[in-house]
Amino acid sequence: MQEFQLRVVPLDNNSFALELYQCAYKKSGEKKRPAAKRLGRLKGNALVQTRQAIYSYLKANKYDPKTLTYSRQTPYVLDEESGVSVALLFQALQPLSKPERIANISQGITAMSNEEAHYWFAKVTNGKRSPALKAMRVLLGD
Repeated sequence: MQEFQLRVVPLDNNSFALELYQCAYKKSGEKKRPAAKRLGRLKGNALVQTRQAIYSYLKANKYDPKTLTYSRQTPYVLDEESGVSVALLFQALQPLSKPERIANISQGITAMSNEEAHYWFAKVTNGKRSPALKAMRVLLGD
């Protein structure tokens, strides 16, 4: 199982951004695990609009959503299923500003099956990132 970390990045005026990292596997013979790879960052209006989806992913990993504050130091460790969905959410919503599109895409990603989310995640991370994100936004955005 792949491990993901959701980290809180404090900003000014008691606000914060969320960053998602994909943890690398520790290879045999190595003493330390390689550094985690940042997959996306969400802040501002997009973060506010997707908070219910993020709360549901935290609950699925046995975290209390009330602990999500700007002062949190320790990262949330997410399982593979939640991490893949949150990665899609962050990468698809990062450049968007229209509230209606953000809501539609957020609902579409949370409604995806595990297999469908992994399909899109593989397209975005290993294939052609831009066309895959565009296709997913078109599919879910309207």
